[in-house]
Amino acid sequence: MAQRGVYFLVGVAIIAVLVAASYLVAQEKSGAPSPAAGEATATATATGHTAGHTVAATHTATATEEEHEAEHSAMETEVEAARETEASTHTTSAAQAGKKLVVYVYEDFMAWGEDPELFDKLVENFTRETGIVVELRRFDGARNMVTQVIAESRAGMETADVVIGVDPVLLVELKKQGLVECYASPLATGKLVEALDPEGCATPVDYGLIALVYDPGRLNETELAMLRDGVTLDELVALAPRIVAEDPTQSSTGLNFLLYTVAVSELENRDWRDLWRAMKENGLMVAASWGDAYDEFFREGSPRAIVVSYGTDPAYSAWYNAREGGEEKPSVEATVLVAGGEKIGWLQVEGAAIIKGAPLEEAKKFVDWLLSREVQEEIPTSQWMLPASSEAGLPSFYRYALGVDSVDKLGNKLLPGSRVAGELEKWLRDWLSVMSG
Repeated sequence: MAQRGVYFLVGVAIIAVLVAASYLVAQEKSGAPSPAAGEATATATATGHTAGHTVAATHTATATEEEHEAEHSAMETEVEAARETEASTHTTSAAQAGKKLVVYVYEDFMAWGEDPELFDKLVENFTRETGIVVELRRFDGARNMVTQVIAESRAGMETADVVIGVDPVLLVELKKQGLVECYASPLATGKLVEALDPEGCATPVDYGLIALVYDPGRLNETELAMLRDGVTLDELVALAPRIVAEDPTQSSTGLNFLLYTVAVSELENRDWRDLWRAMKENGLMVAASWGDAYDEFFREGSPRAIVVSYGTDPAYSAWYNAREGGEEKPSVEATVLVAGGEKIGWLQVEGAAIIKGAPLEEAKKFVDWLLSREVQEEIPTSQWMLPASSEAGLPSFYRYALGVDSVDKLGNKLLPGSRVAGELEKWLRDWLSVMSG
């Protein structure tokens, strides 16, 4: 009530100022001095002042009715505009009061389609629909994002309310620190929730297979033969001079690839450290992030014709070629690792998690919204992953994507979350030791 009173007084003050301004405009049109000018001519004779007043009065009396109406109309317009501004300010203030979320996300989330700012625009729609203001903060990679949340929490600083882009491994790290408010949206598919977190502490947003993506036009027949039907660990070493992978200490893609190699190595009764040591010695390149790896993959003259990425990349390639006026066919292909004659896949599920201390009602609404058709139907052509919602359709060019049904088994089942939680730090230390040795 007090706030409304303030707005009313402000409105009255605005009207008073506009009325005074209108009067001064009329005075200036008549040639009469403004109040300030009248003070400057206070020594004028009574006769002179009277004459001036008479002229002003005569001019006012002969002013046309149209001028009065024009001035009155202008004043009403300005007053109405002031009222609308005040009402708008009041509405915005009401929407923001107690309804704000800080959301962390990696920088290229949903930025790979026609509009790199698509996610920002979708979030603006969410704010208009709910009144919940969302502040997006972007990071160079999901792992860096999670590291930031942990560091801020340890320092007692304000941090994210919601994080987008966490996979099972990153979620384990957040849970170990006691930072996750368990919530899985009721809109989520049960199998994907379990794949992301068996305890149901996060909501899946998208998913896809980790894959070796390659440009067949830049590889010789021997190299292509090793790639076409899946890659054994020995072939992976042989192909190392042509591969660019991502740093598992900085990139979630790189981290999932590391775990993928751990799982496949165990299936083959081999030490994954020996595998990475052999790849390093044979010329493997490691980039800081997925974006950096792809930059190298596309760089003119680069020998890196194979990049660690996702099975959906051929679908993106087909879409891109068609958009550029070519045929809807991919210029890249994707493959997976092989163990014991079987194709082994590694599923990366990306999700959203609520951080403890967040305003729960608002955070849950936001997480539920991520599974809405408005968002999910944009995932295939902006995130280039498979949408978590079964209600979201797939474009025709997704027939080129490498789906879960293209592998014989998933390596994820060999490394349950509890084991990853217990051994991840050691695995990362070992990886750093191998790559720096």
